[in-house]
Amino acid sequence: MTDSERILTVLNLKTYFGTPEGIVRAVDDVSFHLDRGEVLALVGESGCGKSVTAHSILGLIKAPPAKVAGRIVFGGQDLIGLPEREYRQVRGKQISMIFQEPMSAFDPLYTVGQQLMEVAKAHMPWEESEARERIIDTLKSIHIPEPEKRYDEYPHEMSGGMLQRIMIAMALITSPDIIIADEPTTALDVTIQAQVLNLMQNLQSSYRGSIIFITHDLGTVAEIADRVHVMYAGKIVEKASVVELFDNPLHPYTSGLLTSRVRREYKGQDLPYIEGYVPRAYEFPEGCRFHPRCPKAMEKCKAARPPEFEPAPDHTVACWLFEEGEGR
Repeated sequence: MTDSERILTVLNLKTYFGTPEGIVRAVDDVSFHLDRGEVLALVGESGCGKSVTAHSILGLIKAPPAKVAGRIVFGGQDLIGLPEREYRQVRGKQISMIFQEPMSAFDPLYTVGQQLMEVAKAHMPWEESEARERIIDTLKSIHIPEPEKRYDEYPHEMSGGMLQRIMIAMALITSPDIIIADEPTTALDVTIQAQVLNLMQNLQSSYRGSIIFITHDLGTVAEIADRVHVMYAGKIVEKASVVELFDNPLHPYTSGLLTSRVRREYKGQDLPYIEGYVPRAYEFPEGCRFHPRCPKAMEKCKAARPPEFEPAPDHTVACWLFEEGEGR
């Protein structure tokens, strides 16, 4: 993939927060890129830094009180340090976000149509009558039943699944280059999850935008992603294509996540799990941050932070087991 096909490049991103307990290193030296037309999944347990990474890209982390450093290059410019007025021209128009809680993402005092119209007024050069027509067309494109009726309804009159579809429509109004979907199926039941995932797959293939898909569900990743980055305790520990990651997981944390998936063959047995918990962001251990939970931890893991190794083409892992180019 050439640089000209890369739509977003994140380099050495650090997002820190000062708290009475200490410095919270929510995102700590994270680097990755997003190519045109691809779906990149950020995967990990709650508290690993996925959502803070997304909010940092969108300029939703205010500094101060937070400190955001590194580079976020989009459209040839570094977004970090961009004046808020200029950032608003990117956020919502060129980079849109689908939030994980549809029931709380909408203002209950305004109709869905009014809230969609606000997005159109802020970013698109349309008259109100044209904007309404285009919004309804967008609702139709994602198979919202009776879109004219839905336009005039309030959020409480819709189910969580319907609101999630409306939120996807809101993200699509401006035809953005990038959509960041932050756990978009977490609050939905299994049947509706499948419908939303299918919808996002169809949209990605039809309009060829790029998607950063944030999730803790590796089953979801297998369905929708092209590449996967696994995050743990504010860092990316493994990067690979979705096929390579599932066929050949390298990092012990990735292996643990894959093993912990619920499967039919586990019926009647104790479910496998990763022992321990993600440390609080102001209590990260020295060395590899996963070593207190890692079944393969060595003395070196406790003392030194592992760099990124590439034991296979386009497959990197931050683990001392691969220092000599041979995994264990």
